[in-house]
This record gives sequence, structure tokens and C-alpha cells, in this order.
Amino acid sequence: MNKAFSHLEKEHWGIHCVCSVAQQAPNESKFRESLHTAWMQLVVEYPGLSMVPIGLQKKYSRLDDTGIKSWAENTFFETGHLCADEIIREAKPKDLPSLYWIPASSQIVLSIQHWRVDALGACMLLDRLFEIMGGSNDHSTLCDEVRPNLPTPSFESAAGALKTQDAGVQAYAREYINNFHQKAVNAGGLPFQGEANTPPSRSTHRELEFSVNTTDAIINACKSKKISVTAAIHTALARTVFSYLTQKECEAGYTTVMAVNMRPFLLPPYDSKKHACQTFVASITPTVPYDSEFVDSARALTDEYHSWGSAEFMRSLWWIYVYHLAKLSAPRVTGAPGKAPSGVTLSSLGIIDRNLRSDYGPKLQIDKFRFGVTMMTRQTILYAWTFKGRLTLSLNYNEAYYSDSMAREVVSRVAWNLKKGLEVDLSMA
Repeated sequence: MNKAFSHLEKEHWGIHCVCSVAQQAPNESKFRESLHTAWMQLVVEYPGLSMVPIGLQKKYSRLDDTGIKSWAENTFFETGHLCADEIIREAKPKDLPSLYWIPASSQIVLSIQHWRVDALGACMLLDRLFEIMGGSNDHSTLCDEVRPNLPTPSFESAAGALKTQDAGVQAYAREYINNFHQKAVNAGGLPFQGEANTPPSRSTHRELEFSVNTTDAIINACKSKKISVTAAIHTALARTVFSYLTQKECEAGYTTVMAVNMRPFLLPPYDSKKHACQTFVASITPTVPYDSEFVDSARALTDEYHSWGSAEFMRSLWWIYVYHLAKLSAPRVTGAPGKAPSGVTLSSLGIIDRNLRSDYGPKLQIDKFRFGVTMMTRQTILYAWTFKGRLTLSLNYNEAYYSDSMAREVVSRVAWNLKKGLEVDLSMA
């Protein structure tokens, strides 16, 4: 429950998904009614959507028909005067998710809390929403082992983490967190504007979408070099950050906090879409050496992505959270040298079409997709995804600390380094 900026009526790390509908139902009011009805069915299938935070806990009450209608009245909105970006920028902290329908632009905006769901989980929720709207009420794809109308358990519970005083588990968790914090704190960052006490302003984004041909060229180049697309983007991001650092700062290499999708590590039924409404992510801190070749760095990252996860990590998850909280709660050293953290976090969503399709029948097709989070600190996050065959890079940042021209420059440099490192024609759009 992120309350750090609630005094400013702002939320850090609030999730949003924007989908542009390519083809609507012939009757505008029927489309809105269909969306509203599907939204109400969604909370029945995913009761975690109705949870509200009470301190550090989450309160859940089983909803009856009256409760479902009341929940929809407080979470479903139609707007005729705000665009998607305005909805996101002006959003205030809420205890419940919100779904917006914008008839003028044929856009659907999902605004939801990160403690409630992760990026891919949000895509799965929208996928199920559109399935319902498209007339697909077949529950055969949903796991029958889970009792209906009960929220998904926490990540550590789904992972089977141990809460007992196990010396081996505790030692692993302590070492993991110590290493994580040491590397994360020492990560290099971007030059920012403003003073130490400059408050955050509006959260926004700058994105770059590659053409289908360029995306294919990037994917084929990665396959030929036996590296993942994410690792190539990661390496390009590292080289971009190096271009803003001093020689001495570069020598430490580039370390970023990187989100990792943990759903493939979970046992059934928690690895299914039935459990979309939960945050099943972890973070790793890979380092890219300054003096390494592009392909060598990308191969090392590819190997690290595939090798870091383990059963020991899953067993230690509860204690990892305990030690992580202790680190975050520890008194800070006053007068410590160095600038405020301004690192670039990388999060690769992969191929969105695997979790959110573009075609839900003749009356509902998704033409465009965008994902992001609200940022209230000097740190930024680069999201990468492919949807309908087009790779997109999207930098999320706060306007108080970075200008649009700076954000555009960062994304352009990442794209340039990506194509140069993969030996893809730099003139390709």
C-alpha cells in the first residue's frame, strides 16, 4: 500500500493500461452497457479487485449482488472531456481500481494499484474482461481447483515460502537482500533537474514504437546471436546510461533493478490466468560491465535471466520480505555522500499478445496498447513490450525532474544503441 505521496494527493507506482478499441458495437450505449456488465462479472471472478487496504493489511468482504453494483458505481466511469493521459496524470490515490471508457477516442483505461496486481496480471485481467464482452463465457480455461469468489493468496503463500526459523533459509534471505541493496544503492543514474527538496509534479511518459519490419530485424538479429530481445534492450539501456556518466562512474558498470515475472515459477493453479489479480513479481540487480562488447554483455544477461531463479529463493521469500523491510526501515546515515537515486529500472513485458489478444470477435478488436506506472521520484522506468508485431520502448518519469526533450533523447539513444549493437540498419524506423 503505497502512501508515501498521499499528502500530495499522488500515488507512486500506480499502474495503468490503455487500450484503443478498433471496432465498436454499432450502438454506442450497448457497447458501454456491455463494458459495464463485463466489469461487474470480472469482480466476481477476481474478488481481489474489491479488496481495500486497512493499514498494512488488505480487507476482503464477499460481495452480494448489491455490493457488486455498488462497487461498479465507485469504479466504472465514462468521460467525455478527459483523454487517457489526462486521466492518468490527474489520478489521485484510491483504495479501489478504476475502469474508464472514453467514447471520443474509443479508449479503455484501467487504473489499478500495484499492490493489487502486476503488469502482466493487469493484461490478463483486461484479456478476461474483453473475453466476456466478446461473448466468451467459457470457464474451461479457468482452474476448477480454486473455490470461486475467494481472493488469490499472497506471493509468498502461493510460492510455499517457509515462515519457520530455518537457519539455511534465513541465511539465504539475508545474503540475497544484502546483495540486492548494495547493488541497487550503487546504481548509476541520469542527470536530473531541480533541487533536493523539489516536490514531484505530473507523471508522464515518452515512448518510441518500432515498425513491424524493424521489430522483425531486431528479433532475427537476437536469434542469430543467441541472445534474448530483453537482454539486447538491457545492454542498449546500459550503454545509454553510460553516455550520461563520468568515466569514473562508468567503471563501476551499470546496475539496474529489474522486475522478473514469477508466474512461470509457481505451481498450478497459481500460474494460470485465474490468479491474474495478484502481484507475482520479484526483482534482480544484474550488472553490465562498462568495457564489455555488446553481444558479450547480452549473452551474459541472457544466461543470468535463465539461471537466477531457484526453489531456494521461493522457500526463502517470506524471510526475504522481512529483511527487505528491515533494510528499508533502518535509519538513514545523515550527510551521506552522493546524489539522490536517479537510476533507470527496466521492465520487459515481453509479447503482450500472449496475455492480451487483439481480436475478441467482430465487435471488439484492440488496435493499440500502452502500459505504464506513475512515477513520483527521480528514478525512471523503461518498459519494453511487443504488441501486434511492433516493439515499443516507453520511459516513465516525473516532469519535475526531467524534460520531455531529455526523455525523448534517452529513448532515442536506447533505440540507436540497440540497432547499432545488433547491427540492424540504423536508418530503419
